[in-house]
Parts: sequence; C-alpha cells; structure tokens
Amino acid sequence: MQINIGDKVRFLNEIGGGIVTRIIDAKTVMVLNDEDEFEIPSLKTNLVVIESVNTGTSPQSKQSNSSSSGSSLPSTKQALFVEKEEVYVAFAPKESATQSESPLELFLINDTNQILLYTFCDEKGNGLEGISAGTLDPKSKILLSEYEMKDLNELTCCHFQIIFYQQGKCSPKRPLDRTLKIQAVKFHKSSSYKDTAYFHQGVILYKLTGENLEQKIEELSNKDFQQAIREKEDSEKVKPTPKNNNSDDNLIEVDLHINALIDSVTGLSNADILEFQLNKFHEVLRQNQYEKGKKIVFIHGIGNGTLKQHVHNELKRKYRKHYSQDASFKEYGWGATMVTIR
Repeated sequence: MQINIGDKVRFLNEIGGGIVTRIIDAKTVMVLNDEDEFEIPSLKTNLVVIESVNTGTSPQSKQSNSSSSGSSLPSTKQALFVEKEEVYVAFAPKESATQSESPLELFLINDTNQILLYTFCDEKGNGLEGISAGTLDPKSKILLSEYEMKDLNELTCCHFQIIFYQQGKCSPKRPLDRTLKIQAVKFHKSSSYKDTAYFHQGVILYKLTGENLEQKIEELSNKDFQQAIREKEDSEKVKPTPKNNNSDDNLIEVDLHINALIDSVTGLSNADILEFQLNKFHEVLRQNQYEKGKKIVFIHGIGNGTLKQHVHNELKRKYRKHYSQDASFKEYGWGATMVTIR
C-alpha cells in the first residue's frame, strides 16, 4: 500500500489515527496522533489510509464511486502508479530578510523513499573543503550550509556524493557523484528564484539525479547560441595569428561570445546571457574611454543578429562621440564591430 506524507491514516490494531509526518524507511512511517498530538512510529501494515493527500478522497470512497457508476461494466485492471523519485539541492533566501540582502541557505532535498547517506564539499578557490555529512530521511530536507552574498561571489562549485539505502527488500541504486558549478550572477537576479513544492518562498533549485549537471546545459530557446559557438571555433581555425607590431599597439580585441566570457551557462536564461555580454561591452568601453585613438574590436558573431543589434544600439545611444564601423571583413567577416575612442 502506498502511504505518503500528509495522508490521514487509522490504526488497525488500536483505536485512533493521525497524519503521516515522515517516512522512516520502506516499512515504517511517523504518525502524528490525533488524540495527544505526539509523533509515534508505526508499521505501514498496521495502518489504513482514510484520506490521501494526493487526491483528497479516501480509497474506500473512490472504490464505491467507481462501483456505483460502472457496475454494469466488466472490471478492468487498475493503472500502475509509478512515483518519480528525485534528489535536489536548493539555495533559499532566509525568510527573515529581503531577497536582495538575504544570506542564502543551501538545502539537500530527498524526494525519494530511501534514506540518503551524503557528503557535501564546496570550493572557494582553495580546493574542496568538507562542509557536511550525514543521513537524510525519505521525503525530507536538511540544511547543509549558509552563504552570505559576498561569499557566493567566491564560490566556484559544490560537490555531492550520495548513497541510497533502504531497509529490507530493495532495488539497488547507483550512487551519485555530482559537481555543481556555481554562477554567482544568478543569485543576484530575482528571475532566478522559482516557486517549488518544497519551500514557502522562491528558491534556486538544481536536480542531482538524472543527467550529470556538469554536462547538462539548460535548454535555450535561442538555437543560434550553439551556431555562434561554432562560428567562433571556425574563425579561430582560419584566423591568422595577430602580429605584435607597432600598428597593433592601439588595437584590442574583445570576444563577446558567452563561452569566451564564462566557463558554463548552466542556469542562465537567454536574457541573462545577453546582459552578461553587454555588461562586458560597457566595462571595456568605460576602461578605455580616455584612451583617444584606441581601437577596440568587439567580436559578436552573426548568429541571429541579436547581440550585434544591441551593441549597435548602445553605441548610438550612449557612445555617439566614438566612431564605430564594421571591423575588417577579411579577418572577422560580418561578425565584429570596431570602435575608435575619441
């Protein structure tokens, strides 16, 4: 019998019942007794579900409804319900502070019916450092660490090792060994925080089960993003090595392709990527605004023209005093713009 957290149950061998608050293992759950409001462990075989949290109705009422409405029809086999089990980590703002200023709490979420044996390490530039280890009950979560916003700028990755355990009869699961790369810019964007079933406020949620997070790039609707990467790789194959002569002393190249700016785009939306690229564009122009005669080539690629169009719009709107033109077609094709500082 499937018993979930939140189900209302009745004791078979004694009077009373309660609500399931925790799943201890495959055979045992914790029940909050209706009479004295104490939690007591109970075997699943000693319980009967009178109201399911998933449906809001009792199994008996569903059975009677089906029998009354379809008594003349032959019985059919009941569809098998397969529960999808996942393990997540989540960065959640402290509820007592505003999202922009709040420290972030890192939680491990066990949305499976098995006990987790876990270790957690993080890296802030000085190699991996062990932070937490322990066990986590099924259908529960645990606080692993807390980070101030300034600490997140130094955090490069979080590493998790997880073993699944189930008492009694079980199906072995392959252990998890996951490294989650951290992009600090994501924590400063309100759009990154999403509502989930695990928290009362918006959080940044990562799935550890399934595909390896290191290899997974979140789905991008902009199909030209990969095309831009291919264009850059192709241009690097044919582009001549820059000559270090006096004529090039006043020229610098800035590659705005996102893979040239950051190691991974995991967790970034198209808008995040474009904003990151434009921030780099503005940063370079600010750094060189007093270098009269300096030539800056911004390599933006062709793609669908979105980045190129935004670069040209910003030049017309904020940097009109500087002279801009298409860069050398021989070296860059149509994929670059040259700005001369005035």
